[in-house]
Parts: sequence; C-alpha cells; structure tokens
Amino acid sequence: MDEAGVDFSGRNGFVETTMDWSVTHMIAPREQALDCGACHSRDGRLEGLEAPYMPGRDRSGLVDLLGWLAVLAAIGGFAVHGAVRLVLSRRKRNA
Repeated sequence: MDEAGVDFSGRNGFVETTMDWSVTHMIAPREQALDCGACHSRDGRLEGLEAPYMPGRDRSGLVDLLGWLAVLAAIGGFAVHGAVRLVLSRRKRNA
C-alpha cells in the first residue's frame, strides 16, 4: 500500500489534456495582416486595452534600462570573449 492507502496496480498512462496558446496573436493571414506597430505603439489599436506590459506600447524606465543593460552586457561579453580567444591563439602560436 502507498500513502493513499490503495494498492498500486502496476499500470500507468497518460491523461489527455489540452492547452490553448495564442502564439500567432490571432492575426489574419500574412496577406491581410497589419504591421506590428499597428497594435504595439502608444496610439495603436490596443492603446485602451487594460493589459499587462505590452512592448512598444507601454514604457517603463526600469524595464528599458534593464533591456539596454542586457544588450550592452551581451556585446561586452562577445567582445571580451573574442579578445581572450585572440590573445590565447597568438600565445599558442608563439609557444
């Protein structure tokens, strides 16, 4: 017996589940679709929508700052990584 007080039958399986994801933004086909700025801008079609933060429409100084810091960190990391590889490869050639 297990914690539930029931003997385990030895069988297990899957339960059918569903999940809805609006990955496509529920927009029209490419030929009829609007550009991103039609909705994701301050005066766009969704300006009055009471929703969570929407990129392009809403502004947050902290979110913008963190975003730019992430971009600069990625560029800096790329530059440092490249410089270290260059220095190490030259040392290897001269050794």
